Amino acid sequence: MLFSGRLYLFIIIVIGIIAPAYAKTPDWVKQRPVDPAYYIGIGVAVKTGDGKEYLQSAKQAALSDLASEITVNISSELIDIAVEQSGLSEERVRQEIRTTTAAELEGYELIDTYENSNEYWVYYRLSRATYAANKQKRIDNAVNLAMNLYDKGQQQLEKRDPAGALGLYLEAFKPIQGYFTEPLETTYQGKQIYVKNEIYAAVQSILGQIQFSGSPEKTPGKLGQPLAKTLDVQAEYITSGNRRIPVANLPLHFQFVRGEGELIEQMHTNSQGKARCRVAKITGQDQLQMVTASLNLQQLVPLDSTNEVIQGMIAGIAVPSQRFILNIKGLTAFIDAKESNFGKPLNVSQLEPVIKNALMADGFSFVDKMNDADLVITIMADSRKGAEVYGQYVAYVDLSLSVLDMNSGKEIYKNRLSDIKGIHLDYDHAGLKAYERAGETITTEIVPAIITQVEK
Repeated sequence: MLFSGRLYLFIIIVIGIIAPAYAKTPDWVKQRPVDPAYYIGIGVAVKTGDGKEYLQSAKQAALSDLASEITVNISSELIDIAVEQSGLSEERVRQEIRTTTAAELEGYELIDTYENSNEYWVYYRLSRATYAANKQKRIDNAVNLAMNLYDKGQQQLEKRDPAGALGLYLEAFKPIQGYFTEPLETTYQGKQIYVKNEIYAAVQSILGQIQFSGSPEKTPGKLGQPLAKTLDVQAEYITSGNRRIPVANLPLHFQFVRGEGELIEQMHTNSQGKARCRVAKITGQDQLQMVTASLNLQQLVPLDSTNEVIQGMIAGIAVPSQRFILNIKGLTAFIDAKESNFGKPLNVSQLEPVIKNALMADGFSFVDKMNDADLVITIMADSRKGAEVYGQYVAYVDLSLSVLDMNSGKEIYKNRLSDIKGIHLDYDHAGLKAYERAGETITTEIVPAIITQVEK
């Protein structure tokens, strides 16, 4: 009886210690509070793993909930404008707003916590008046920074530096990137303006006055070779008085939009507003190919430090560009083929027409003089006799093939095939059968390997 009494007392003490931690469920857990003077944030986390982890998880959930309540009443018209300008979905725009809001939360207070055996709950609130005052301070500071950059851009434009002005205008988006759904009104040079609209209009205006020009003629080239001519771009800024001013230090992006080749993609215009792109090699097989040179806004302002809405908006701005049409011809080739059947030269070549047909399908043409060729293909082939079994004769073809680039003087491909078998009713036809199978190997394996080397 004494032991039972002590056990009973121990249980009572343990319950007395534990019970406060698992008290009656508070009303704010059962039903979300509503207070017109405060924003409410409630978060819950499952009690698994490290206690610090679920405490932090519940806090982050509560603050995210707080941010969602703040942003739920944002003007749908301003959301629609952000969606249209950025190209993002409405949900993605709203997520960006919630993320920015959560990152800037301050002045919130912890009201209560609650836990049971499985969950941990936390309750925060933030005075609407406090939030509005703090937000307005941040907005005022952001607007001042943005307008300072905008004003510097205006000064650069007056100095006939369109590239510098454009970079400053784009930089002016950064301070206000967290407030793209706010009207952001201010006074500039005695006039009431909407900051984002003013900056956006300035970017559009300056881009509309920058023009690119280049050669309108088709530029000739050959597959696997560099272009003999460079692709030259002239960038000019057209003033209101129709004066043309070269635009220096303008970042350009060159790329193949049809076809394929090797070139330097990024470059800037020089002091005369010119940029020159060299195509080191044509690797695409299209006869007509196209390269474009476009103004690269991302080189003017790194977008990794901006949110997705600003990135999408800048990416969606139409920029000046210049296109170049390339007229690409296949390489010319000369074939030097020595083909024999058991040491006797063939009257009709077996491998030469096979390799010609295969390469012509890839745009190559063939010449009669070695000096006129881009490539010289040398083939040495001969057959040898194998066994005779029950009236069936076996022959083997051995061949070597090499490709010389006449422009560089280098051997770009070399291969040797041995023991290609042919079987027939006599040795002569068995040798020709072996040649036929050698031709199949040339078509399926050797020609693609030659093309690969040419395109490297």
